[in-house]
Amino acid sequence: MWGAGQIESVHFPPFTEAICDVPGGASIFNGSATPIPLSPQERTIAASVFNEFANSLDQYEASADVSAFSSKFDAYLKAQGVGVLSAAELAGYNLFRGIANCNSCHLDGRSTAPTPATGTAPNGMDTGAPADVTPLFTCFGSTNEGLPLNPRNAFYYQSTPDIFGFTGNPYGFGYRDLGLGTFLRSGPGSAPNPNSDWTQYAPAVDGAMQVSSARNVAMVPKQCSTTEAGAAPYFQKEFFHNGYIKSLKQLVHFYNTRDALGMGVTSGHCPPGTVEKVTCWPMPEVSNNLDMTTGSLGLTDEQENQVVAFLQTLTDGYTTAYPDSDKFTGQCKVCNPATDHYCSPSLQGNDTLIPTPTLPPCAPAICDVPPLPSKPIK
Repeated sequence: MWGAGQIESVHFPPFTEAICDVPGGASIFNGSATPIPLSPQERTIAASVFNEFANSLDQYEASADVSAFSSKFDAYLKAQGVGVLSAAELAGYNLFRGIANCNSCHLDGRSTAPTPATGTAPNGMDTGAPADVTPLFTCFGSTNEGLPLNPRNAFYYQSTPDIFGFTGNPYGFGYRDLGLGTFLRSGPGSAPNPNSDWTQYAPAVDGAMQVSSARNVAMVPKQCSTTEAGAAPYFQKEFFHNGYIKSLKQLVHFYNTRDALGMGVTSGHCPPGTVEKVTCWPMPEVSNNLDMTTGSLGLTDEQENQVVAFLQTLTDGYTTAYPDSDKFTGQCKVCNPATDHYCSPSLQGNDTLIPTPTLPPCAPAICDVPPLPSKPIK
């Protein structure tokens, strides 16, 4: 067992817990990142045990309890592409790794020898053996997809001190999430950049967020059955880094039409005659470094639905029951498509839209920190 016989030799002072309970403590303990007084030997032991704890978490996350690789798509890979997927799911998969271009970031582990666009093998269809039979569906990179600012994000309202005197976001709606750019500048809310040589690259990645795995993106409790609003009970999720998107249908539609239906407004202010997330996309929170490989894909409505069908095959538990998948005790959401205007994946969540207030300029502590963004961030 990690730490046995080690951590007991570290003599933590009685006020340790009080220090650890202070949000942002290092910033108020005279700038010290190590305000708990320990001897060098004790600090070495504590750091070693912490690293071993992190190793344990890493091994747990790699175990079948978390990374089961038991989805319908995994069954398809093991069958070497024979059967398993329905016609709609297979069509969605070919779009996913074809004109929808999802596979450029959410790597699917297939071979790198797609057949030409001739005969019965359309462009992107892979007839080769899988290069990876347990693909993670992420490139571990970062990109800016141009998500609108989400005014329902509680972070924008954490502009006054809490009971501990901690202010989560002193900039209010003057905050702009520069993502990786903020980290490289060691900016507000970010861990310190461990390598100052990286800072110079911040302007090239302003707005970029880490590419998440597409695995289990559609996972829901058994009793809720889906993430998509409709006749069945569904489990409401929020997608992307700020939760602006409420369904997989909206997610795919955003990738497909962001540029074609983009308008210079903020959320809650789409023009009359348009519908937000359907025929109107508010402007990006950060327009620098937009990923232009998506945004105008030319998919039909049916093709969008096929991509959604494929994404739903990435949920673990198809071949082997996912651990504790029956332990959810909350409530599913229900709606009546005949009477509820928002009871569809396309309009899901629009009943809770609120107007974005008039935005102040980006706070200088975020947007005026060298190296400056490649173009001003509004």
